[in-house]
Amino acid sequence: MFFKGRRRNIIILKLFSGYLLKLYETLAVSAALGVLIILSGFFSAAETAFTGFSAVKMKRLAKNSRRARLVLELNNNYGDVLTTLLIGNNIVNILATSLATVLFSAIFQGGGVTLSTLVMTALVLVFGEVSPKTVAKEFPEEFAMFSAPAIKVCMCAFSPLCRLFAVWKRLLAKIFRFNKKNKKMTEEEFGIIVSDIADEGVLPREEQKIILNALRYGETKVASVMIPAENITYIDKSESINEIKRKFADSNYSRIPVASGGLSRVLGILYRVDFYEMLINGRSDIFPLIKPAFYCKPTDNISELLKIMQGARRHLAIVADGSRVAGLITVEDITAQLVGEIQDRYDSVPENPHAPPPAE
Repeated sequence: MFFKGRRRNIIILKLFSGYLLKLYETLAVSAALGVLIILSGFFSAAETAFTGFSAVKMKRLAKNSRRARLVLELNNNYGDVLTTLLIGNNIVNILATSLATVLFSAIFQGGGVTLSTLVMTALVLVFGEVSPKTVAKEFPEEFAMFSAPAIKVCMCAFSPLCRLFAVWKRLLAKIFRFNKKNKKMTEEEFGIIVSDIADEGVLPREEQKIILNALRYGETKVASVMIPAENITYIDKSESINEIKRKFADSNYSRIPVASGGLSRVLGILYRVDFYEMLINGRSDIFPLIKPAFYCKPTDNISELLKIMQGARRHLAIVADGSRVAGLITVEDITAQLVGEIQDRYDSVPENPHAPPPAE
């Protein structure tokens, strides 16, 4: 009886020890599985952070933060950083899937593989992809600085693989003839970025308008900005001094074209200051005061015209389409396309009341 009881106790002890060992192995595998999912989330979040952080903010932080300087250093080799993160993410995801398959097969036998696939898909999707990327997108600078030291260590550990993939990328570039020169930001893409920044409240709306106007500034033609010929205020050489005086007073223009028998024959430009100085001096002949007119074409770009007018120190240009006067344009008309109408308190009417508003 004594030996039978002892044998039974030994069997129970062995069974209990086997159960404890199996429980320990299950807990160890589960803990390892949790660590791998956390690492998967870390690599996913780091990828989002390094893709989305603001270089301007990071440079400002780098003045007082060593980690920010490390982020900028790593970002100079962004291709290697991305390769390292992808390698790390794939390694931990594969290991996690393998461990989960072993664990669930041991517990649930035949149905373990299917259950492992379902559970791991949900865990990796929620905790390894969506959640960490969402957090990193909201705090890209902070997470990039947090993850930078670990990423640097991983880059050193995975450097042989990174070099191997670098060779593979060069081979793909030759096969598919990638052209890096074509990967430039277009004006349209830049405009979208500016609009997005303004929508987020970072950029004031007025500054947004100026930037967007500047994008179209170089392509704007004189014809779309000028005062049409039928709306030009001009002085006929046959008009009396009182009529000329009234035109300056009514329009408040500082310069008015002088013509003979209509705009088909422009004699030049009369300056208001010269006209009133003539009246003060008791003279009445405006012809010695008429300055030569400056001409341009309707198809000229306003950006180039502004440079020419600044060089020639001209404020007003007659727009000529062949032998016909098509309109008139001033420096204010051109600059208004960038910053909007500029008027001082003495302007009773705009310098160009018929010109279209600046592009927005």
